Amino acid sequence: MARVLFLTWDGAGNLPPAVGLATALKRQGHTVTFAGNEHQRAYFEERGFVFVLVRRAAGKWRNESRERMFAVKVEGVWASSEHLDDVPDLMTAQACDAVIIDCLMFGALASAEKLKLRAAALVHSAPGALMPPGGPFEAQLLAPVNRVREQAGLCRIDNLWQAWACFPALSNSIRELDPVSSQVPESIRYCGPMDGQAAPSEWTSPWLPGDTRPLVLVSFSTGPYWDQSSRILRTLEALSEGPYRVLITAGQARIERQLVPTNAIVVERAPHEAILPKAALTITHAGHGTVLASLRHGVPLLCLPNPVADQPILARQVAALGCGLSLDGETAAPGAIRAAVEQLSCDKSFAAKSRRLAELISQSTGVSTAVSHLEQALGLSKMASAVG
Repeated sequence: MARVLFLTWDGAGNLPPAVGLATALKRQGHTVTFAGNEHQRAYFEERGFVFVLVRRAAGKWRNESRERMFAVKVEGVWASSEHLDDVPDLMTAQACDAVIIDCLMFGALASAEKLKLRAAALVHSAPGALMPPGGPFEAQLLAPVNRVREQAGLCRIDNLWQAWACFPALSNSIRELDPVSSQVPESIRYCGPMDGQAAPSEWTSPWLPGDTRPLVLVSFSTGPYWDQSSRILRTLEALSEGPYRVLITAGQARIERQLVPTNAIVVERAPHEAILPKAALTITHAGHGTVLASLRHGVPLLCLPNPVADQPILARQVAALGCGLSLDGETAAPGAIRAAVEQLSCDKSFAAKSRRLAELISQSTGVSTAVSHLEQALGLSKMASAVG
C-alpha cells in the first residue's frame, strides 16, 4: 500500500474533510501523515495521525492583526514560494508516494506540478463558491500565485481553477450548492460530504424532555480569524424570550452570562451531528461545513456570512435554492434577524426544500467515491511501500 502525505493549514472548515478522507485511506491500508504548522499538531494527533511540521512556511501569521492577516496568509500559506522547497523535502523525509494538497495552497500545488508528483487537490467547499473565476478572492490572489508559478518555471494561469485542473481534484460539496457548477473543469469531482461517520456522542439536551419549543442551533465561525461576538449578541437579542430553545456554539467568543436570555444556552462547542436531527433551524455564518451539515439533515438556514471566501456566495445560494434566507452578517439588526427567523418558522416551504437537498446529499457517495477515485487516479493500490 501507499504512503500518503496530506499538506494542509488551519483554516477551520478545511480540516474535517481532510480527516474524513485520511481516515478512509487508513482503513484501506495506506499510511497517512499530515503536515502543517504547530497550531495543528494537537488536532491531528488527537485523531490518531502522525503529524510533521512544514518547516519553512511555519504559520506565524496566526498572531497577526486582522489588517495584516490576508497579506501574511498569502505569503505563508496560499502563495508561498517556500512551499516550492517544503514539498520535496517532506516527500523525501517521509518517504511518501503521493500527496493530497489543500486547494488553497497554490505554492505547494505548483511544486507538485513542477516535480510531476502523484498529487491531488482537496477542494473543501463548492469550487464556484470558494474560488469563482473573476471573484474578489481570486482578484487578490491570482498575481501572487502566478509569481510563485513563474518562480517554479511554470506557465501563468488565467484563473485559479487552472491550478486545480492539473490534478485529480475532489470537492467536499454537491453540484446544487455550486452556483457555477456548469463551468467547473471535469477534473474536479463533486463527492459530497467527506467527513465520514461521526463518532457516537454523549451529548444530551440541556432542556427537559417534554420541552417542545423549536430548537435553534446558532453556529458561527469557530476559526481564529473573525470575532463572532457581534453576530452572537445580535442573535441573542433577536431571539430573547421568544418561543424557541436556542443553543449557541460560541467557539472562542466570550459572552457574558448576564447577556444570555433564559431561553438560550451558550457553550464553546457541541457535536452538530447530535443536535441537527432535533433542530428546526440553523443560524450560521454560512461556512460550507455548517451549511452542508444542516442541509444533510433537512434543516433550513438563516445565513449571516462573514464577508470572506465562500461564505457570501454560499449564503446567496442557500437563499436561491429556497432552503433559507440570507442577511448582511455585518449589519443585520436584531429586528431583522427576528423577522427572518419568524418567516423561516412559519413558511414550511423552506423546510420542504431543505429536505429535498437532504435527499440529494444522501445520494452522494462521499468519501468512498473519493478514495476509489484517488486509488485509481494515483495508482495507490499498486504501490508497494515499506511500512514501519
